[in-house]
Amino acid sequence: MNKLSKAGMSRLGPVFKNGLIIAATYLLLAGLLVIGITPEQHDIQIGSPAPLDILASKDIVDTVRTEERRAAAAAAVEPSYKSIDFSVVGSVSSEMQAIFDTLFALRDSEWPDPDRITEDELSALNASLPVNLSPEEYRALRTSDVDNLRHLFEDAIIDVRETLNSTLLEGQEVTAINRLARSLAGKGYSAELVSIAMNVIRSCLRPNMLIDEETTEANRQKARDEVENVTCVKGEVIVRRGDIVTQAQYAMLSSLGLLKEDSLDVQLIGGIALILLLIMGCMGLYLHRYLRERMTPRTLLLLGLISVLVTGLCLAFSRFDAYMMPISLGLMLVAVLFDQRSALYMNIGLGFIASLLTNASSGLFSVTMFSVLLMSMVSGPIILSVLGRRGQRLTTLLAGALVGVSNFLCTLAVGLVNSADLANVLTNALWAMSSGIISAILCIGLQPVLESIFNLATNSKLIELSNPNQPLLRRLLLEAPGTYHHAIIVANLAEAAANAVGANPLLARVGAYYHDIGKLKRPGYFKENQMGDNPHDRTDPRVSVAILTAHPRDGVTMAQKAHIPAPVLDIIRQHHGDGVVLFFYDKAVKLYGSENVDINTFRYEGPRPRTKEAACVMLADTIEAAARSIPEPTTEKVEALIRKLVRDKLNDGQLDESDLTFNDLEKICSAFSTVLTGVFHERIEYPDVAIPPRVEGLEKEEPPAETAPIETDKY
Repeated sequence: MNKLSKAGMSRLGPVFKNGLIIAATYLLLAGLLVIGITPEQHDIQIGSPAPLDILASKDIVDTVRTEERRAAAAAAVEPSYKSIDFSVVGSVSSEMQAIFDTLFALRDSEWPDPDRITEDELSALNASLPVNLSPEEYRALRTSDVDNLRHLFEDAIIDVRETLNSTLLEGQEVTAINRLARSLAGKGYSAELVSIAMNVIRSCLRPNMLIDEETTEANRQKARDEVENVTCVKGEVIVRRGDIVTQAQYAMLSSLGLLKEDSLDVQLIGGIALILLLIMGCMGLYLHRYLRERMTPRTLLLLGLISVLVTGLCLAFSRFDAYMMPISLGLMLVAVLFDQRSALYMNIGLGFIASLLTNASSGLFSVTMFSVLLMSMVSGPIILSVLGRRGQRLTTLLAGALVGVSNFLCTLAVGLVNSADLANVLTNALWAMSSGIISAILCIGLQPVLESIFNLATNSKLIELSNPNQPLLRRLLLEAPGTYHHAIIVANLAEAAANAVGANPLLARVGAYYHDIGKLKRPGYFKENQMGDNPHDRTDPRVSVAILTAHPRDGVTMAQKAHIPAPVLDIIRQHHGDGVVLFFYDKAVKLYGSENVDINTFRYEGPRPRTKEAACVMLADTIEAAARSIPEPTTEKVEALIRKLVRDKLNDGQLDESDLTFNDLEKICSAFSTVLTGVFHERIEYPDVAIPPRVEGLEKEEPPAETAPIETDKY
């Protein structure tokens, strides 16, 4: 009973989360639609266009702009200073002289030794001094010439007295200190001695003319008072129709009591809520029917966020012109970040939602609404055919440009059917053309943000992960070079296999790059990184197999810390399945007898590969490791080895969950054979020929006609 209840709770967790996400998405979309479909009913908001011209009902002060001008006038007032304090020169000179005398006495002391002073000794010494000294400064003080040090201290006091004998205004201390430092440095003293003197100067120097706060504040207040109020007289236009309402205008409207209360049209809101429920219901049924296994809370949150984001942006752009709405943005984002087939279906729903926002200028169920719907339907196949599997930034721009042309033609066609005003039709068509470009630009900007938030394995992210300068790959090259070069060849094999069976070749390649990063924990225990010494020779086989089978788990841990996307983590976790480490199993049987050895303790933890990409990496990993041991490799030997190893994996059940068919396995074997044949191609044996020394100054003789240089470029 307990087990059943726990299983039910584990299933209820994701279902509950999905329900919350769907409900939140629905409420947010409904709120955005209510805002968009209720024109001229909302209060005036800052940053939104005014629905009509609004005049001042009486004279009123524009408090915002008035206060801004007063603050600017006060900031422009220069500070006032009190009269010069002549006593500062003497007191500063006396303080500096006292500190210099202390430092001079320290110079003649016998402890601590400047060459052996420790941090603790220096800290204790600095605690007894009026200024702190660095190890270099202490060493320079102790080892400097007596006369040179005395001249430095005298020059420092003289320079400070000259500075204070003129004027040193409050707030200009830093400038004066920098000038004094340049003066001392220009007199030939070492940098360490100058630094000692500057420490003393910084601790003692103070201005001899202080700011008169009372007078300065009075002058600033006078400047504020001299600024006249910015007024808006009765009958003057505060904000014109279509202008964006500023903070100052909003404040005046609030003061005049001209802001209206919100009013809600219950029938309109109810109808929109029902339409949205039908749209989201159809989209939910499709996702549940065809993508149930992929509908995790994270995935559903991504789709919900894209829907809300696209709707919000469409609402914002509809305030300028309904044809400018980025209706193709949702399709682009879903296609690039999630799934192309789902993107095409979601585009229909988002197209309907965006079309509801066109009522602000045209009313519901208008020509504009039909045009937006038509643009959304036509743009889908265009975007998917251009993006394909590539999804690069330039490809997205190209898709946006083509969608722009498509939108122009759709709007032009609908306009020619429904309007005789050709100029207005062309204007709308041009706005619609900009919609495609805007969608592409927004997609390029939002894609990396969503990739980072949801840690998605998009093509762009995979290309970024394939950079050899990625930290984990860089560590693999430096700490486990054998494993690194093994991963490169495995990546070539896996990519070729994935191409052959219609899987994602880029994911297979990146997964192969990272599949063995767990070996970074103990690189010396893996054969490809060993140079003679093999620690397994003196290790119990059960310990050895525990070390070896831990590297997928260790790799997943490292990859999670590096925020590697989940599909790559799955390849790292699954690339050995639950296969047996045969070498150490055989070694254990020989040592302890078969009756004392459980083969299950010599298996990897699994799970078995569950995707075509993970299966391709598993087979490539196995075959690459075995192919290196073929003596005098030939095409026939390579092909025979490939088929044997693939058959062994198949018989062991490692490929049962990967959706690979027998036809796929045949294609994979052919792809592996092609790649490995190139790796093991024959090379000529270069002769050991001594090249005669070059004779300078002599003309080169032409070689005899029957003699030709040996061509080596072909090899």
